[in-house]
Amino acid sequence: MNGMGRRDLLRLGGMSVLVGATTGCGFFELAPAKAGGAPVGPKGREAPMLAELVRRGELPPVEARLPKNPLVVQPNSRIGNYGGEWHTAILGSSDWPWLGRTVGHENLTRWTVDWTGTIPNLAEEFHYNNEATELTFRLREGLRWSDGVPFTADDIVFAQNDVFNDGTLYPNKAADQATAVKIDDLTVRLVFPEPNGLFASYDNLAYQIVNKPLHYLRKFHKKYNPDADELARQEGHGGWIELFDAKAGTINPALHWHNPEMPTLYPWKLMTSLGTSNRVILERNPYYWKVDPEGSQLPYIDRVVFAVLLDEEVMLTRALNGDFDMHMRHFTTQPNKPVLAHNRAGGGYRFFETDPGEMNTCLISLNLTHQDPVKREIFNNKDFRIGLSYAINRPEIIQVVYQGRGEPWQAAPRRQTPFFNERLAKQYTEYDVALANEHLDRAGYAERDGSGFRLGPDGRPIAFTVAIPGGDRPDLLDAMDLVRRHWREVGLNVQVDTEDRSLFQWRKETGDHDANVWPGDNGLLDAMFEPRWYLPINSTESGYAIPWAKWYNSLGSEGEAPPEPVQEQMRLYRRVQAVADVEQRYELMRQILRIAADEFLVMGLNLSPSGYGIVADNFHNVPDKIYDSAVYNNPAPTNPEQYFIEDS
Repeated sequence: MNGMGRRDLLRLGGMSVLVGATTGCGFFELAPAKAGGAPVGPKGREAPMLAELVRRGELPPVEARLPKNPLVVQPNSRIGNYGGEWHTAILGSSDWPWLGRTVGHENLTRWTVDWTGTIPNLAEEFHYNNEATELTFRLREGLRWSDGVPFTADDIVFAQNDVFNDGTLYPNKAADQATAVKIDDLTVRLVFPEPNGLFASYDNLAYQIVNKPLHYLRKFHKKYNPDADELARQEGHGGWIELFDAKAGTINPALHWHNPEMPTLYPWKLMTSLGTSNRVILERNPYYWKVDPEGSQLPYIDRVVFAVLLDEEVMLTRALNGDFDMHMRHFTTQPNKPVLAHNRAGGGYRFFETDPGEMNTCLISLNLTHQDPVKREIFNNKDFRIGLSYAINRPEIIQVVYQGRGEPWQAAPRRQTPFFNERLAKQYTEYDVALANEHLDRAGYAERDGSGFRLGPDGRPIAFTVAIPGGDRPDLLDAMDLVRRHWREVGLNVQVDTEDRSLFQWRKETGDHDANVWPGDNGLLDAMFEPRWYLPINSTESGYAIPWAKWYNSLGSEGEAPPEPVQEQMRLYRRVQAVADVEQRYELMRQILRIAADEFLVMGLNLSPSGYGIVADNFHNVPDKIYDSAVYNNPAPTNPEQYFIEDS
């Protein structure tokens, strides 16, 4: 890599990664806002509720609360005005990710709104060394937590080294995680044991190393407080690790939203705890570090109120009543679209389009590392999996469950990506009962009992249960009910079981399941950043082979070694993380996907159609189209801090 420029090194996934300050009229401008406390527009430099606190002497002036070089956010449509409450909802406490995606997602870097690049955010600039083993961030001068305490390199070093590199505090710690080194108060360097050229654009851990304030959390950490165990007992916890998790949400991220005392860098700060009432309320952060082009401190909206609902039908009814200002989750399904469309005028809302990163409405993961040796043998038989796939009547499912929208599709990236693989996407998707029976017979399970069920290698009828998470996606249950009937026609006794999402997740991670289903995310450029369905490297989400993922992430010290073809995929992916040339990275991903086609580890049903969200008529600066992807973390990159409400 000698002679490689930083910008060349950081071209990831066809998206130019900008290092240092950007210029021009892009989505962000990094020029300083106008100095001084005088109004710079008709709305003034700060929200009236904060100006009143300044007047009463309860808050420093706005110029003392903003960093030296605040991030200037270009509105998606137009400059807004202050005030109002954003009303939205979550589906029970387990739906905490919607909190993170809307009001709780800041990072050292950030996607652009149109998902074409990675730009500075909390960091004013960042760069790799030539080997992509060191990543240096320079923070904005004058950043402050919501309680006014400075945010510095010490906070990142604490989060990375003392929290996430502690395998007890963070059991999902990977062997190749970075170590943080403080250069000065504003400069921190992440040192990776292996090249990691993808971290600057996306890493599942990256956003968490900037939401662990040292000054607040140190008293709960044994390293900084020898009496932390005693403090834990006083607060009713078994020890300091349990106490730390309750305060910081490290082992259980949902607990982050249970602690209103936690200082934050987000646009709004938590006022009421998740799980204590039927609402979660957040209020503007007086030290938020972004401004609009007029130099006025963001966010525009005073408060965000999440109704905590336990039923999708209740959520839909609330939406039809016009109770939500902006939402794109749970009830925004294709079956619900006609009734929502019919009621737009009465409910006072409009639609916006969502462009799915999701590549499949429903992926079926057999547990290839099952603890039962008989089921493990059956599930690892490729002919068995092929037979299952041919037995599924996908056209019927698409017509009945998805109103004819989509097409038969496996776990494969979408056509518009550089990673599209026709064989991976379309193989074994024909509905052909004769071929299904042929492959199931070839697998060695031709013999049947008196009820017509195929017998396994132990001489007993093959029977297994497919787990479905309750609440999130009713289409999964509808689709799998049809799949269950299709599989019964070829002699397989399959049950479908709906589970609470937290139990579903726990059983998936511990391997205590036969099979499970989940929508197939990461079908766009996110396929390269989170390829969980194409090779098992995600220790919590690659539900078909979690122990293989643990083996990968521990560099072979934990979990279970996968078959050689999967190990070759893993070697190729480590090269993806290390190479600088875009086309070379793409070709490595294509090789990974060719092996995925050969191995056929995961089974899919239907290519996900485009989706939609709803936004109130008086709620502004929401784009007409938003990418829908866990890697994109929608709608966070559209900058919810610049959404605003304008009463008619």
